[in-house]
Amino acid sequence: MIKGSCACGGIRFEIEAVRSMTHCHCQTCRKLSGASFATYAHVEKAKFRWLGGEKTIRRYESAPGSFRSFCPACGSLVPGQAPYLATMSVPAGLLDDDPGVRPRLHVFTSSKAPWWEIKDDLPQHARWVPEYAPKDSAD
Repeated sequence: MIKGSCACGGIRFEIEAVRSMTHCHCQTCRKLSGASFATYAHVEKAKFRWLGGEKTIRRYESAPGSFRSFCPACGSLVPGQAPYLATMSVPAGLLDDDPGVRPRLHVFTSSKAPWWEIKDDLPQHARWVPEYAPKDSAD
């Protein structure tokens, strides 16, 4: 099992397997992470289990119908599920163990930080990965 927790340890979880990892460069992810991009592990819901603190989680509506979950004690972003995805999105920095996969692509590169240069050979998507875009998305 791959264990993970927020910075204060109040919210804990475990994962059987990570499906994939993505670097997101959207403005919201940059602002919430305080970094040039945020990396997310994508996990099938059946392979994700809360171990503690789930009832304390707070949510912030970052865009209409899109919520970001966080720990009310330490402010860490914590796992959540977008209504348009079948998987849980887990901020990769919360993982205590090696997930066994590495990032596969970059999304929202059209809004990446102007001071950041992507230097790897991973596929880049200006916005959504087409098959994972919300139904009402312009892209």
